[in-house]
Amino acid sequence: MNLISEQLQLFVSDSLNPQKFAGNHFSNKEFEDWRAFLANESSALKRLSAYFPNSKQGKNKTGIVKLVNQIVGLSNLVNTYLTKFHAVWKNHPQVDEIKANYQYTCNVFEELISDLCRAYPFAKGLVKITYYNLPQVKMQLKGQHKLLTEYLRKTSIDEDLKELVLDGISQLIHQKDLRWIDEAYIKELSVILLSKPELGTKQLVEILITNNFNIPEFFHYYVNSWRKRLSDIPGLHEQQEILLAEKDQLFNLQFEKGLQLPAASSVLYNDLNQFLSEKYLFIRQLLKLRREAALDNERAKAGIRFLMNLPVPQFSLFIRMQIEKGLLPKENVGDLFSFFALHFYTPHTLFMSADSLQKKSTDVEFSTAQKMKGHLIGMLNWLNTNFNLSNYN
Repeated sequence: MNLISEQLQLFVSDSLNPQKFAGNHFSNKEFEDWRAFLANESSALKRLSAYFPNSKQGKNKTGIVKLVNQIVGLSNLVNTYLTKFHAVWKNHPQVDEIKANYQYTCNVFEELISDLCRAYPFAKGLVKITYYNLPQVKMQLKGQHKLLTEYLRKTSIDEDLKELVLDGISQLIHQKDLRWIDEAYIKELSVILLSKPELGTKQLVEILITNNFNIPEFFHYYVNSWRKRLSDIPGLHEQQEILLAEKDQLFNLQFEKGLQLPAASSVLYNDLNQFLSEKYLFIRQLLKLRREAALDNERAKAGIRFLMNLPVPQFSLFIRMQIEKGLLPKENVGDLFSFFALHFYTPHTLFMSADSLQKKSTDVEFSTAQKMKGHLIGMLNWLNTNFNLSNYN
């Protein structure tokens, strides 16, 4: 059902085309007729739209949204005449009248769109913002973005998180065919963030999850931060506990009512929860494989898995020292650490993560190096005592 008359469509596409003004002079009455025609067509559309089938009950949302977007299209065409085709009529003797009437036409369409969106509130969120209105809307959003930038710069929030939030909102502002629903999301999310007096990294992450800030950069940030956190935890059992705790916290966040990112293809909570679930399942399978490997042989305790009476950080450094001094090969370092993780355990870590073991061999704290030096001095003292090496260099 098309409520826009052919006369209105032809009037905009043909009669108002800037080429029509070339070499022609228009009387005041013709300009007045221009305005009168638009006013009549606008009034007719308002009357007809009131009888749109089931629209008041929201059962014909597609039809109303299509109608409003058609009006947006007409407005955008007139705005093109006003801006991109300005060179065609800028030297016309009646340039001021032409410009004023183009602006009047855009304002009539803006008023019509506003009236229809007030009558059918669901439509406003789904229709595009006209090119005529877009500069003003973007200016307001950029002002909001500037305030948010100044605010976040003063906080101690992780720098990478700050940048991806600001860049993400900036991308939303500059997206093609910005809709009112996009404008509302950007403004409301900015207001939420600016209302927090002492915003930290953890709180910002929770706000973004609650309000479905599902841009790829934030998802990757979250995933990478958890991968890094897990790599710092040597025990696979402990990694499982941390993942379960995070899943529980994520589960609680989904009950908080928040905003919905209009362009998101999926819900952020579901994507993050799936990542944690898959990571938990991987660790559980890894534990199962290691248990099966240990139980395959009756001599598992004596010959397959040995106790190394050192904490994991010191054990990692001990392996690294042997690699650096040529006692162990530098090739296939990953396989080497996987071997030690599979065949050794420590007093407090029954099953070690190979990735964590390798990472801790290079990320060494001073206290760990100090304790390892004490062990090495003790070994030297043992050699001196048992083999009379004190007087030999």
